[in-house]
Amino acid sequence: MATVITSAAVSPAGDAGSAIGYAAAAGSACLQETGLTPADVDVLINVGVYRDSNICEPSVAALIQKRIGINLDYLHAADRRAAFSFDLMNGACGVLNAVQAGGALLAAGSTRRVLVVSADTHPSTDPARAGTPEFPYAASGAALLLERSDDARGFGRVHHRSLPGAHGVNGYLPLYEVGSGGRSNVTVDRDTDAVERMLDLAVDSVRGTLAAEYGAAAAEAPAAALDRTLLITSQPSPGFAAGLAKRLGLASDAAVTVEGLQGDPHTSALTYAFRQAQDAGRFAGHDRLLFLAVGAGLSSAASLYHLTRDTGGAAL
Repeated sequence: MATVITSAAVSPAGDAGSAIGYAAAAGSACLQETGLTPADVDVLINVGVYRDSNICEPSVAALIQKRIGINLDYLHAADRRAAFSFDLMNGACGVLNAVQAGGALLAAGSTRRVLVVSADTHPSTDPARAGTPEFPYAASGAALLLERSDDARGFGRVHHRSLPGAHGVNGYLPLYEVGSGGRSNVTVDRDTDAVERMLDLAVDSVRGTLAAEYGAAAAEAPAAALDRTLLITSQPSPGFAAGLAKRLGLASDAAVTVEGLQGDPHTSALTYAFRQAQDAGRFAGHDRLLFLAVGAGLSSAASLYHLTRDTGGAAL
């Protein structure tokens, strides 16, 4: 048994600029694609980091849950099932952390479906201030609907790694500078060598995942071990996926990146890249996906996802 993706949806940047709106729109689209209603969701996990007006309380997940309309009055619902929501923030790695948490809930049998939403925005909610040198993250959102499968397809173990030293990227609010404008400001600093160190960690993470899944010999020959495997990566820089493929000795198109967005999709990158690859028919000819996220910390998370083989790449 494993955790599978039932559907995925994205919410590209719009005029509103609200992370809550992006996440809710993507979550609703996920449900609509499968013919489900908000009442069919048992748990919502929000992994977004940069939010409207730098909201700290209440939980942003609860605000997204309300916007989607997930079991708001469960005492009067036909099956009287309550829904639970919470924030899980770990930057670019957050989606795979949510897969871990959601998978545990699904395996316990108390949960039927987990909706993982993500969105980032400049706290001013001005889309023009997103995807800039001052705030490198795109204003966008995405969502994954997770369920339990009885066959061999789905996510395997999530593997984690980290590098000692500087965090690489820091997002913070300098209160002494912004004064009364704190709710609409944020500062993001990136070390000059951050992307290069992230690539180092990404290669180490791929090799470590292959060693854990297939043995030490696979880590020594990643190109052979990744045959019929499509890499889906986070996007700390536009050339990150291509750079990773080159370092691993893979073809340039063996790693999927996000296209058509201004800036780094950050917490939505893996879901965004997955959906774009699915829409483009990129799963055809592959047996597995390797989800890999690298972010501040520096930290990484990776997981192999086994696809079904008899659907021409269309199924999840």
